[in-house]
Amino acid sequence: MALPTQTPVFQYSLHNIAVSVSDLDSSVAWWARVFGLQVAARSRFETINADVAFMKGAGFQLELLQVPGCFRIDELFAEPPEHVLPIGAKSLVFQVDDLATVSQRLKDEGVTILWREQDLGDGSVSTAIRDNDGNVINIFQRGSAPTP
Repeated sequence: MALPTQTPVFQYSLHNIAVSVSDLDSSVAWWARVFGLQVAARSRFETINADVAFMKGAGFQLELLQVPGCFRIDELFAEPPEHVLPIGAKSLVFQVDDLATVSQRLKDEGVTILWREQDLGDGSVSTAIRDNDGNVINIFQRGSAPTP
């Protein structure tokens, strides 16, 4: 059954995705090395006591935030499939045309791989990794079955 089309009450677009990190310099280096992101700007947000790096990616901007006293909530970093149990954001998801090549590059870079080229059941395949702080990043190649 098709959902009814709704007109948004205001115009918007995605500005960036924000991720809290334990070490800003290490995270900037990891994202540059693994995904080729480049620092667009660095600043300080006094309101939230955070040092910030904005990194430009392929059609998106990633905001990395480091605050003193940051801490980890272990349940948010559970191994799959339990990682989807806590309510909230789960992973960044990227789409690629050649997952096998990307997966091999990630392995060669020494990136932590949770699963490699796993069938998602709709003809798509996925490789899931963790960044240097343990956040899940999912990279998939669309299969022949329709996915949004």
